[in-house]
Amino acid sequence: MRRSALLLGLAVLLFATACVSIVGGDGGEGGISPSQFMFESYVPADLLEPGGWKAARVIITLVRKSDEGVRFVPCQVQVEVPESNYRGVVSDEFAQQEAAEAADAAVERVLPQGLMSAEMCKRFRDEMQRLLQGSIPGTRVNEFLERRGSRQKRP
Repeated sequence: MRRSALLLGLAVLLFATACVSIVGGDGGEGGISPSQFMFESYVPADLLEPGGWKAARVIITLVRKSDEGVRFVPCQVQVEVPESNYRGVVSDEFAQQEAAEAADAAVERVLPQGLMSAEMCKRFRDEMQRLLQGSIPGTRVNEFLERRGSRQKRP
């Protein structure tokens, strides 16, 4: 128990300079804080109809404990939500809360599957998107996407 707490502490210090959340393990962690999802507008909303987009990028490190030891799986997550949809304006606070809750629930569903790292991250993002669609229709959850003339291809 002490060793896993020490490993978790070291991992937190290691990633302290990035926007990183660590979830999983033995359930002792408090989950992802809504403040980790700092949404920034990148397509302004049209005041006459639903639209506009904002995104938050975070690296969520999934922690899986098993008989083989502790495994850390960092996942790049970009959550994109509409500025407004047919339900009305999507506030940053609401988007943050819903994204954090969806991430926590997705972790609970994906970690026990014991997948390889890349597949675990993909399923985590897919599950997050599925959960967020219920509260914020139109939401997209992907790996980091580069904007503004980047050469990186969209997955």
